[in-house]
Amino acid sequence: MLNLHSIKCILFCMTCFLLSQSVSAEQQSNFGCSAQYVQLKTANDEPFTVYVTGPVQAKQGILLIHGWWGLNKEMEAWTNQFAAAGYRVMAIDLFNQQVTTYPTRARELVNGVKQSVANEQYAAAIKALSVPERKLAIIGRSYGANQALHATLVAQEKVSATIVYYPFEEVITDIKILKAIKAPILGHFVQHDYFFTPDMLTQFTSAMKKSGLTMSINMYDAKHAFTNPTGKNFNMPALNLSQQRTYKFLNKYLN
Repeated sequence: MLNLHSIKCILFCMTCFLLSQSVSAEQQSNFGCSAQYVQLKTANDEPFTVYVTGPVQAKQGILLIHGWWGLNKEMEAWTNQFAAAGYRVMAIDLFNQQVTTYPTRARELVNGVKQSVANEQYAAAIKALSVPERKLAIIGRSYGANQALHATLVAQEKVSATIVYYPFEEVITDIKILKAIKAPILGHFVQHDYFFTPDMLTQFTSAMKKSGLTMSINMYDAKHAFTNPTGKNFNMPALNLSQQRTYKFLNKYLN
């Protein structure tokens, strides 16, 4: 039996197909049916790339932040999934159009990111994604989960919800910094995680509580990157449950 999000996906795709038969490419873009890579610029006039799709007039928007593999096909599919559910979605590229499947190279790409530059890119992306009456969420997986907190801090007044999936190594635990976050946070964590150990999780959640933040914590009998359908740790039951919780959280705070 099809669930609500599957029905939305089908309806969205049918709408895009029908529009493509009767309107120009420019008009299709205005309807938001055309997923595309777009170049934005920071306040310092430095260019960077985003992948954007979803209804232009959507009242809910999402900024997605990739993991250490970069903005790859799996990230595009994740972006398209949210768009099909009716969200205007933008996936930011922190690696300057570089992707990899090799851990050594992934580590190099992560280490090459300057947080100050990334923060400028978040500010520009959130500005581009913002329209009157649209509420925004920041979502990130793995390395992107760490960065989701930074992005939330960049635009505290504009972010209505933040979702983190299995963070990657160090995250913000400074209570003075965390207190500046106003958005409620949904956390998807796993019981078997080499990259974010139980001690790290305890330290992080403790800092969150001491900061007075609203945070919902979910644990899964799964491993890091359980949402990646092409990865060795893919876990369908955990993925389905996390998706249900994510959409419920978004519906609560973006409506």
